[in-house]
Amino acid sequence: MRFKRRRSDRPDTARSRQGSKIETLEGRVLLTKSGLSPFAEYAPHDLAVYNPITHQPSPYSVQHQLQANPSPQNSLLGNEGKIVSGKDRLGNEWTITVHGPGTAIITDTSPNDGVLNDSIDTIQLIGTNINTTYVTGSVVASFRTQSDSTVSFNRLVDTSGVRSVILNGFNLTQTVIPVAGTPNNLNTGVFLTGGVRYLQFNDINAPVDTSNSDAAVNVVIGDPSTPIKVQPVIRLGSINTTVYDSTATAPPSLVPVTTPSVNIVVNGQIKSLDFVSTTQDIAGIITAQGIPPRAAAAQAYLYPIISTTGRTSVQTIGIGNLNVSGGATNFTASRSAVPFQNGFSGLSKLKNAHFRGPTDAVGLDVNGKIGTLRYEKGISNNNNLFLGTTSTGPQIPASLYGTPTSDTSYAGAGLIGGEVTAKKIGSLLVLPSNSVNQVPSNPDFSMLNGPGTITYIPHPGTAIANGLITSSGNIGHTKIVGDSYNTEIKSGFSYSSYAAGLEGTRAPSRIAPVKITGQLVNSVVSATYRPASHYYGTPIDVRGPGKIRGNFVGSIFSNNGVTTLGNVGSGFYARTKVGYLPPPQSPKRVNGVLKRG
Repeated sequence: MRFKRRRSDRPDTARSRQGSKIETLEGRVLLTKSGLSPFAEYAPHDLAVYNPITHQPSPYSVQHQLQANPSPQNSLLGNEGKIVSGKDRLGNEWTITVHGPGTAIITDTSPNDGVLNDSIDTIQLIGTNINTTYVTGSVVASFRTQSDSTVSFNRLVDTSGVRSVILNGFNLTQTVIPVAGTPNNLNTGVFLTGGVRYLQFNDINAPVDTSNSDAAVNVVIGDPSTPIKVQPVIRLGSINTTVYDSTATAPPSLVPVTTPSVNIVVNGQIKSLDFVSTTQDIAGIITAQGIPPRAAAAQAYLYPIISTTGRTSVQTIGIGNLNVSGGATNFTASRSAVPFQNGFSGLSKLKNAHFRGPTDAVGLDVNGKIGTLRYEKGISNNNNLFLGTTSTGPQIPASLYGTPTSDTSYAGAGLIGGEVTAKKIGSLLVLPSNSVNQVPSNPDFSMLNGPGTITYIPHPGTAIANGLITSSGNIGHTKIVGDSYNTEIKSGFSYSSYAAGLEGTRAPSRIAPVKITGQLVNSVVSATYRPASHYYGTPIDVRGPGKIRGNFVGSIFSNNGVTTLGNVGSGFYARTKVGYLPPPQSPKRVNGVLKRG
């Protein structure tokens, strides 16, 4: 007698066959198979050690190392060696490994207790080689407290050169409290005077208290006396720098911060510079002052963006690729600490610059060629922006007038929202920073989705506010989507000559092809064109050998508002214009007679 129910994995005929053997188990080789199988062989990894080439974790056992080398010289027993690990007060565990020549010496903020149980003071690399030394760092989040899985360090020092430094989860900030009355951030920074090919760590946190005359945080690569031959790749997280006065009892006035709070100085060429954002860190400052984090938003009015966002200054000879994933505020790239001074303050080149987030007060001082410029979220914005003056003098506010003072843009404060100077620009793309919803003026079309509904039609908002883009030569493919306010895009114009008090328009040039969709409000696009007495479109304007070719979709408006170069007017101006580029050419004098050109 047999059961009528059949097994799902074997046919009934096989079970009834005479002499069938008992099923065998899998071989023990499966239990020793390497890989990610749950039956894999035992591979201890007590420390988070990573391969610098593959970026994969490497098995490493503290217990095995202590048994194999119990001598006092074992690197696991001190703060010097190939592998150094520790834990901060929150319980975040960190490990720094040196692959190849050299060792690391690490001290924390309490160096006399013999234990690495605090924030890191100094990471010093010795005996390294710029071609064969790799340094990796990793952090394991605390298991006993809630944290952001990062550790802080005060300094990173190397004088011999290192090929790669990748410190995942490490934040550069002041960890050693200075003596009372001494400025903060004096010894905070990264100092790789021997050079580096690849540098990567998490964030830079640089609060600056003006009442204490705090210093800037510096990232220095190479020696000024002997510029490095390698071109480093630098990748950072967010650069958070807040300038404030801890003794103030009232919100600061809208005065921009021009002194750098973070300096990234490379004594040579930068191959690639990538970071997430440059911004202020209000929540961190307020929390440090003893105010609960939830109250940070209510205290924002005490920290206007313009007067509390420190300047991030990149100083180098030239940059290959500049890539910003998030927002960039009060950021400059030039050859000297003070940009836009003369022909010697600009970069020798900027191959590509790509800003994926909103920008405000971003300056690119280039004395050579720029390949491509891309602004995916506009150049500045028109928060509290004034567009012109009335006959009695008061300024005319924009539609976004009434934004809280703490959110006023640099353009709204009458400052330049974004500036670019170059010898030649290959291509320029500016997309809007926002969108605007409008309701159809015809009531028959205002409720297309049924009674009681409102039909909103979105269209691009502000593309450029108080912007200035100049090139002493040509400007290539130009595409702008959105409205431009108080802006000038000018080719054949030497800004360094203009800054020296000389005539800036001095060379033949062209801007082509051009495609602009949006409104030009007190904004001008010109090629080798000199307005008479700062007014565009007069019969006595000097039209040099300039050409603009393209098409414009939108309207032009001028209400006596001035551009960033102090000129009045709106539209496209050049000796030769091809395509629909209003306004019509102004009349010119030929033998004493006014004629249209």
